[in-house]
Amino acid sequence: MAASLARCYIDTSVFIWYLHSAATDGYTKAEKFLKDIADGKYQGVTSNFVRFEYRGYLKETKAIVNGANTSKKDLEVLIDKLDRLIEDYGIEEVAADYLLGQSWIDDCEEVVTQCQPTLVRNDWKTMKGADAIHAVVANRARTQQLATLDNGFKSLRGTVSPFVLWDVY
Repeated sequence: MAASLARCYIDTSVFIWYLHSAATDGYTKAEKFLKDIADGKYQGVTSNFVRFEYRGYLKETKAIVNGANTSKKDLEVLIDKLDRLIEDYGIEEVAADYLLGQSWIDDCEEVVTQCQPTLVRNDWKTMKGADAIHAVVANRARTQQLATLDNGFKSLRGTVSPFVLWDVY
Protein backbone atom coordinates (compact mmCIF):
# COMPACT_ATOMS: atom_id res chain seq x y z
CA MET A 1 0.00 0.00 0.00
CA ALA A 2 1.37 3.41 -0.97
CA ALA A 3 2.11 5.90 1.78
CA SER A 4 -0.20 8.89 1.84
CA LEU A 5 1.21 12.29 0.99
CA ALA A 6 2.02 14.73 3.74
CA ARG A 7 -0.72 17.36 3.89
CA CYS A 8 0.79 20.82 3.79
CA TYR A 9 -1.30 23.93 4.50
CA ILE A 10 -0.34 26.89 2.30
CA ASP A 11 -0.28 30.35 3.85
CA THR A 12 -1.30 33.45 1.88
CA SER A 13 2.30 34.63 1.61
CA VAL A 14 3.20 31.77 -0.74
CA PHE A 15 0.48 32.78 -3.18
CA ILE A 16 1.38 36.48 -2.95
CA TRP A 17 5.06 35.86 -3.67
CA TYR A 18 4.22 33.54 -6.55
CA LEU A 19 1.57 35.72 -8.17
CA HIS A 20 3.08 39.16 -7.55
CA SER A 21 6.86 38.94 -7.21
CA ALA A 22 8.33 37.49 -10.42
CA ALA A 23 12.12 37.43 -10.66
CA THR A 24 12.63 37.47 -6.87
CA ASP A 25 14.01 34.89 -4.48
CA GLY A 26 10.56 34.57 -2.87
CA TYR A 27 8.97 33.81 -6.23
CA THR A 28 11.60 31.13 -6.94
CA LYS A 29 11.03 29.45 -3.58
CA ALA A 30 7.24 29.52 -4.01
CA GLU A 31 7.62 28.15 -7.55
CA LYS A 32 9.82 25.24 -6.36
CA PHE A 33 7.34 24.42 -3.61
CA LEU A 34 4.37 24.46 -6.01
CA LYS A 35 6.34 22.23 -8.39
CA ASP A 36 6.83 19.77 -5.53
CA ILE A 37 3.05 19.77 -5.05
CA ALA A 38 2.54 19.18 -8.79
CA ASP A 39 5.11 16.36 -8.65
CA GLY A 40 3.19 14.67 -5.82
CA LYS A 41 5.65 15.34 -3.00
CA TYR A 42 2.96 17.04 -0.87
CA GLN A 43 -0.81 17.41 -0.86
CA GLY A 44 -1.41 21.17 -0.87
CA VAL A 45 -4.22 22.46 1.33
CA THR A 46 -5.41 26.04 1.68
CA SER A 47 -8.51 27.77 2.96
CA ASN A 48 -11.05 30.42 2.17
CA PHE A 49 -9.35 32.48 4.91
CA VAL A 50 -6.38 32.71 2.52
CA ARG A 51 -8.75 34.06 -0.14
CA PHE A 52 -10.04 36.66 2.36
CA GLU A 53 -6.52 37.72 3.37
CA TYR A 54 -5.41 37.80 -0.29
CA ARG A 55 -8.33 40.08 -1.18
CA GLY A 56 -7.15 42.55 1.48
CA TYR A 57 -3.61 42.41 0.09
CA LEU A 58 -4.93 43.15 -3.42
CA LYS A 59 -7.03 46.10 -2.26
CA GLU A 60 -4.10 47.63 -0.40
CA THR A 61 -1.64 47.04 -3.25
CA LYS A 62 -3.98 48.48 -5.86
CA ALA A 63 -4.67 51.52 -3.67
CA ILE A 64 -0.93 52.16 -3.34
CA VAL A 65 -0.39 51.84 -7.11
CA ASN A 66 -3.57 53.59 -8.30
CA GLY A 67 -4.24 55.93 -5.40
CA ALA A 68 -7.84 54.71 -5.28
CA ASN A 69 -10.08 51.80 -4.39
CA THR A 70 -10.13 48.87 -6.81
CA SER A 71 -13.43 48.04 -8.45
CA LYS A 72 -15.15 44.81 -7.53
CA LYS A 73 -14.75 43.65 -11.17
CA ASP A 74 -10.98 44.31 -11.18
CA LEU A 75 -10.65 42.54 -7.84
CA GLU A 76 -12.51 39.49 -9.15
CA VAL A 77 -10.13 39.28 -12.16
CA LEU A 78 -7.19 39.16 -9.76
CA ILE A 79 -8.91 36.64 -7.47
CA ASP A 80 -9.48 34.44 -10.56
CA LYS A 81 -5.69 34.11 -10.89
CA LEU A 82 -5.57 32.67 -7.38
CA ASP A 83 -8.50 30.36 -8.17
CA ARG A 84 -6.76 29.05 -11.31
CA LEU A 85 -3.52 28.50 -9.42
CA ILE A 86 -5.31 26.50 -6.71
CA GLU A 87 -7.15 24.47 -9.34
CA ASP A 88 -4.13 23.92 -11.61
CA TYR A 89 -2.03 22.52 -8.76
CA GLY A 90 -4.83 20.41 -7.30
CA ILE A 91 -4.70 22.24 -4.00
CA GLU A 92 -7.54 21.33 -1.66
CA GLU A 93 -9.43 24.35 -0.32
CA VAL A 94 -11.08 23.96 3.07
CA ALA A 95 -13.71 26.22 4.65
CA ALA A 96 -12.03 28.00 7.55
CA ASP A 97 -15.32 29.18 8.99
CA TYR A 98 -16.55 25.58 9.19
CA LEU A 99 -13.28 24.28 10.67
CA LEU A 100 -13.02 27.11 13.18
CA GLY A 101 -16.53 26.65 14.53
CA GLN A 102 -16.70 27.63 18.17
CA SER A 103 -13.91 28.40 20.63
CA TRP A 104 -11.46 29.32 17.89
CA ILE A 105 -10.29 32.44 19.72
CA ASP A 106 -9.16 30.25 22.63
CA ASP A 107 -7.29 27.99 20.22
CA CYS A 108 -5.62 30.98 18.54
CA GLU A 109 -4.67 32.34 21.95
CA GLU A 110 -3.07 28.98 22.75
CA VAL A 111 -1.04 29.12 19.50
CA VAL A 112 0.27 32.59 20.37
CA THR A 113 0.99 31.51 23.95
CA GLN A 114 2.93 28.40 22.87
CA CYS A 115 5.01 30.12 20.21
CA GLN A 116 8.62 30.90 20.97
CA PRO A 117 9.82 34.26 19.61
CA THR A 118 12.59 33.57 17.12
CA LEU A 119 15.47 35.84 16.11
CA VAL A 120 15.69 36.04 12.31
CA ARG A 121 18.49 38.23 10.93
CA ASN A 122 18.55 40.54 13.97
CA ASP A 123 14.74 40.83 14.02
CA TRP A 124 12.45 39.08 16.51
CA LYS A 125 9.56 37.17 14.89
CA THR A 126 6.50 35.70 16.58
CA MET A 127 2.96 34.55 15.82
CA LYS A 128 0.27 37.21 15.59
CA GLY A 129 -3.51 37.28 15.00
CA ALA A 130 -4.00 36.23 11.36
CA ASP A 131 -1.05 33.84 11.56
CA ALA A 132 -2.62 32.12 14.56
CA ILE A 133 -5.87 31.70 12.60
CA HIS A 134 -3.92 30.02 9.78
CA ALA A 135 -2.24 27.70 12.32
CA VAL A 136 -5.58 26.69 13.87
CA VAL A 137 -7.17 26.11 10.44
CA ALA A 138 -4.11 24.08 9.36
CA ASN A 139 -4.38 21.93 12.48
CA ARG A 140 -8.12 21.39 12.12
CA ALA A 141 -7.65 20.51 8.42
CA ARG A 142 -5.32 17.73 9.62
CA THR A 143 -2.20 19.02 7.90
CA GLN A 144 1.24 18.20 9.19
CA GLN A 145 3.04 21.32 7.99
CA LEU A 146 2.28 24.97 7.32
CA ALA A 147 4.10 26.26 4.22
CA THR A 148 4.88 29.97 4.31
CA LEU A 149 7.24 32.72 3.28
CA ASP A 150 6.47 34.59 6.52
CA ASN A 151 9.32 34.22 9.03
CA GLY A 152 6.89 34.86 11.90
CA PHE A 153 5.78 31.24 11.56
CA LYS A 154 9.25 30.08 12.66
CA SER A 155 7.99 30.60 16.21
CA LEU A 156 5.07 28.17 15.71
CA ARG A 157 4.94 25.27 18.16
CA GLY A 158 2.35 22.54 18.45
CA THR A 159 0.72 19.99 16.21
CA VAL A 160 1.47 21.73 12.88
CA SER A 161 5.13 22.23 11.99
CA PRO A 162 6.30 25.43 10.33
CA PHE A 163 7.59 24.82 6.79
CA VAL A 164 9.31 28.12 6.03
CA LEU A 165 10.21 28.09 2.34
CA TRP A 166 13.10 30.53 2.88
CA ASP A 167 14.86 27.73 4.81
CA VAL A 168 13.75 24.73 2.73
CA TYR A 169 14.40 25.81 -0.87
